[in-house]
Amino acid sequence: MNHPIDRYLLFRIRRQYDPEAFAQLYDRYVTAMYRFILLKVPSKEDAEDITSEVFLKCWNYVQEHREIKEIRALLYTIARNAIADWYRSRAQHPDRSLAVTFYVDETSTDIEADFADGGKGKLLVEARAELSLVMGRLERLKEDYRDVLMLRLVDGLPFSLIAKILDKAPGAVRVLYHRAKKALDMLNQE
Repeated sequence: MNHPIDRYLLFRIRRQYDPEAFAQLYDRYVTAMYRFILLKVPSKEDAEDITSEVFLKCWNYVQEHREIKEIRALLYTIARNAIADWYRSRAQHPDRSLAVTFYVDETSTDIEADFADGGKGKLLVEARAELSLVMGRLERLKEDYRDVLMLRLVDGLPFSLIAKILDKAPGAVRVLYHRAKKALDMLNQE
């Protein structure tokens, strides 16, 4: 069920066509949507474009006065479909090295500056390197495994909502999650 704030914002959007309410809804979810999309497409620009498209489609969906039981499930579903459309339009297959590329691009190349701040830069470089390692392992998993791990561990979504997003039964999502964790543990032992 929608969070009370989401229900209120959806009411304002539907009944009053309130763009300010939609802006608040956008602010609540844009970071999660962008992160989800960025891990699936090759560039920040593509992720930004698809994120914009997701919110435009959401606006249109809400304007059609359709019932929305859970706005987050709707946004993730639109995002998954938009990503699939994006790849179909380019007649490509997903590049499985996307996540590492993004995180490596974000690392600093000015090593001297990193160590001039009393060691904080060193910790940042180490954290980024570890994150790249984790993302490298995640990319070796099946897409369903990556999705369920990201939705549960990064976005903190409950199994019931993940089930709606992935269009699976909640029990199947729990099993998928545990299998994904087991597969990730196996990769960590390598």
